[in-house]
Amino acid sequence: MKKTLRVILGTVIATGFAACGGGGGGGGGGSSQVIYYPYETVFGDVCQTQEASPGCTFLKSTGERIAVSEDPDYNKMGYGSDDLWYVKFDSNGNAAVYDDLGRFQYYEDISQFAGFVGGTTIGVGDTGFYWENVANGTYWLGKNGVLYNANVGESNYGQAINDKTSSSASDTNFAALNSDANKELVKRASDRLMKEYGFKQDKAVAVASALNSWAVAAAERGTTSEKDMDKTFKVVFGIQFSDALAAAKDLAYGDKSSMQDLTNRSAAALGLKPHQAQKFMKGMYKKALANWGYDESSFNW
Repeated sequence: MKKTLRVILGTVIATGFAACGGGGGGGGGGSSQVIYYPYETVFGDVCQTQEASPGCTFLKSTGERIAVSEDPDYNKMGYGSDDLWYVKFDSNGNAAVYDDLGRFQYYEDISQFAGFVGGTTIGVGDTGFYWENVANGTYWLGKNGVLYNANVGESNYGQAINDKTSSSASDTNFAALNSDANKELVKRASDRLMKEYGFKQDKAVAVASALNSWAVAAAERGTTSEKDMDKTFKVVFGIQFSDALAAAKDLAYGDKSSMQDLTNRSAAALGLKPHQAQKFMKGMYKKALANWGYDESSFNW
């Protein structure tokens, strides 16, 4: 019973984003739409961006550092890396920046480049394995501030060298996503939450964002953990996953008191009235229960 309930509650999150309007398809339910991201940090964190940028300089598909050809401005006019500006560092790390035609633009201190470690070093992560001494080196300057090695003959020629910290690069708050596609998904889902369940806009966006964040992370990793469930349940329902599991178990045995208490707590956390919170819970559980052969209307508390 406990294992079955755990899977059903997990399916609530897996199907929840589509259930509240964030999924793709129409008519007979469609299928959940998930936005995939091609880049990750050196720490393996998924970056919610479709463009190479400081903090997003490794390909998820291979785990390898990206090449200059991944930059949004690469070959934008048909000349490959020649379409990019570039930087020349002197022996002290002072930088001279040039445009794509080789015309000097301005001087810049090395500390202003993403991934600055200290001295004449720019790099990735918290150890020296991916750090690089840029003194007397030349680097392409990507659209979003990524530096790519332009020193012919070096082993990492053409590769990105700099990164921001993992925490700033891998933002898990989908309300702050730059992806237009994800913004549209979150907006669609939050609009439905407001219309059908009475959510205020800020709570609706937070719930929709959490569901989208979980969907993307689970799709990227191919699995999810109880820690993920705890984090998502806390935002989506305002309660702990373990509490939801216990209340669902009691309800399955005919004891409604735990679920009633849970609903009241969820309502308070989400800014809803208890009957709205109950409707929201049942709406979110509907597809998950149906997948297991249950009708959500048979569960009342």
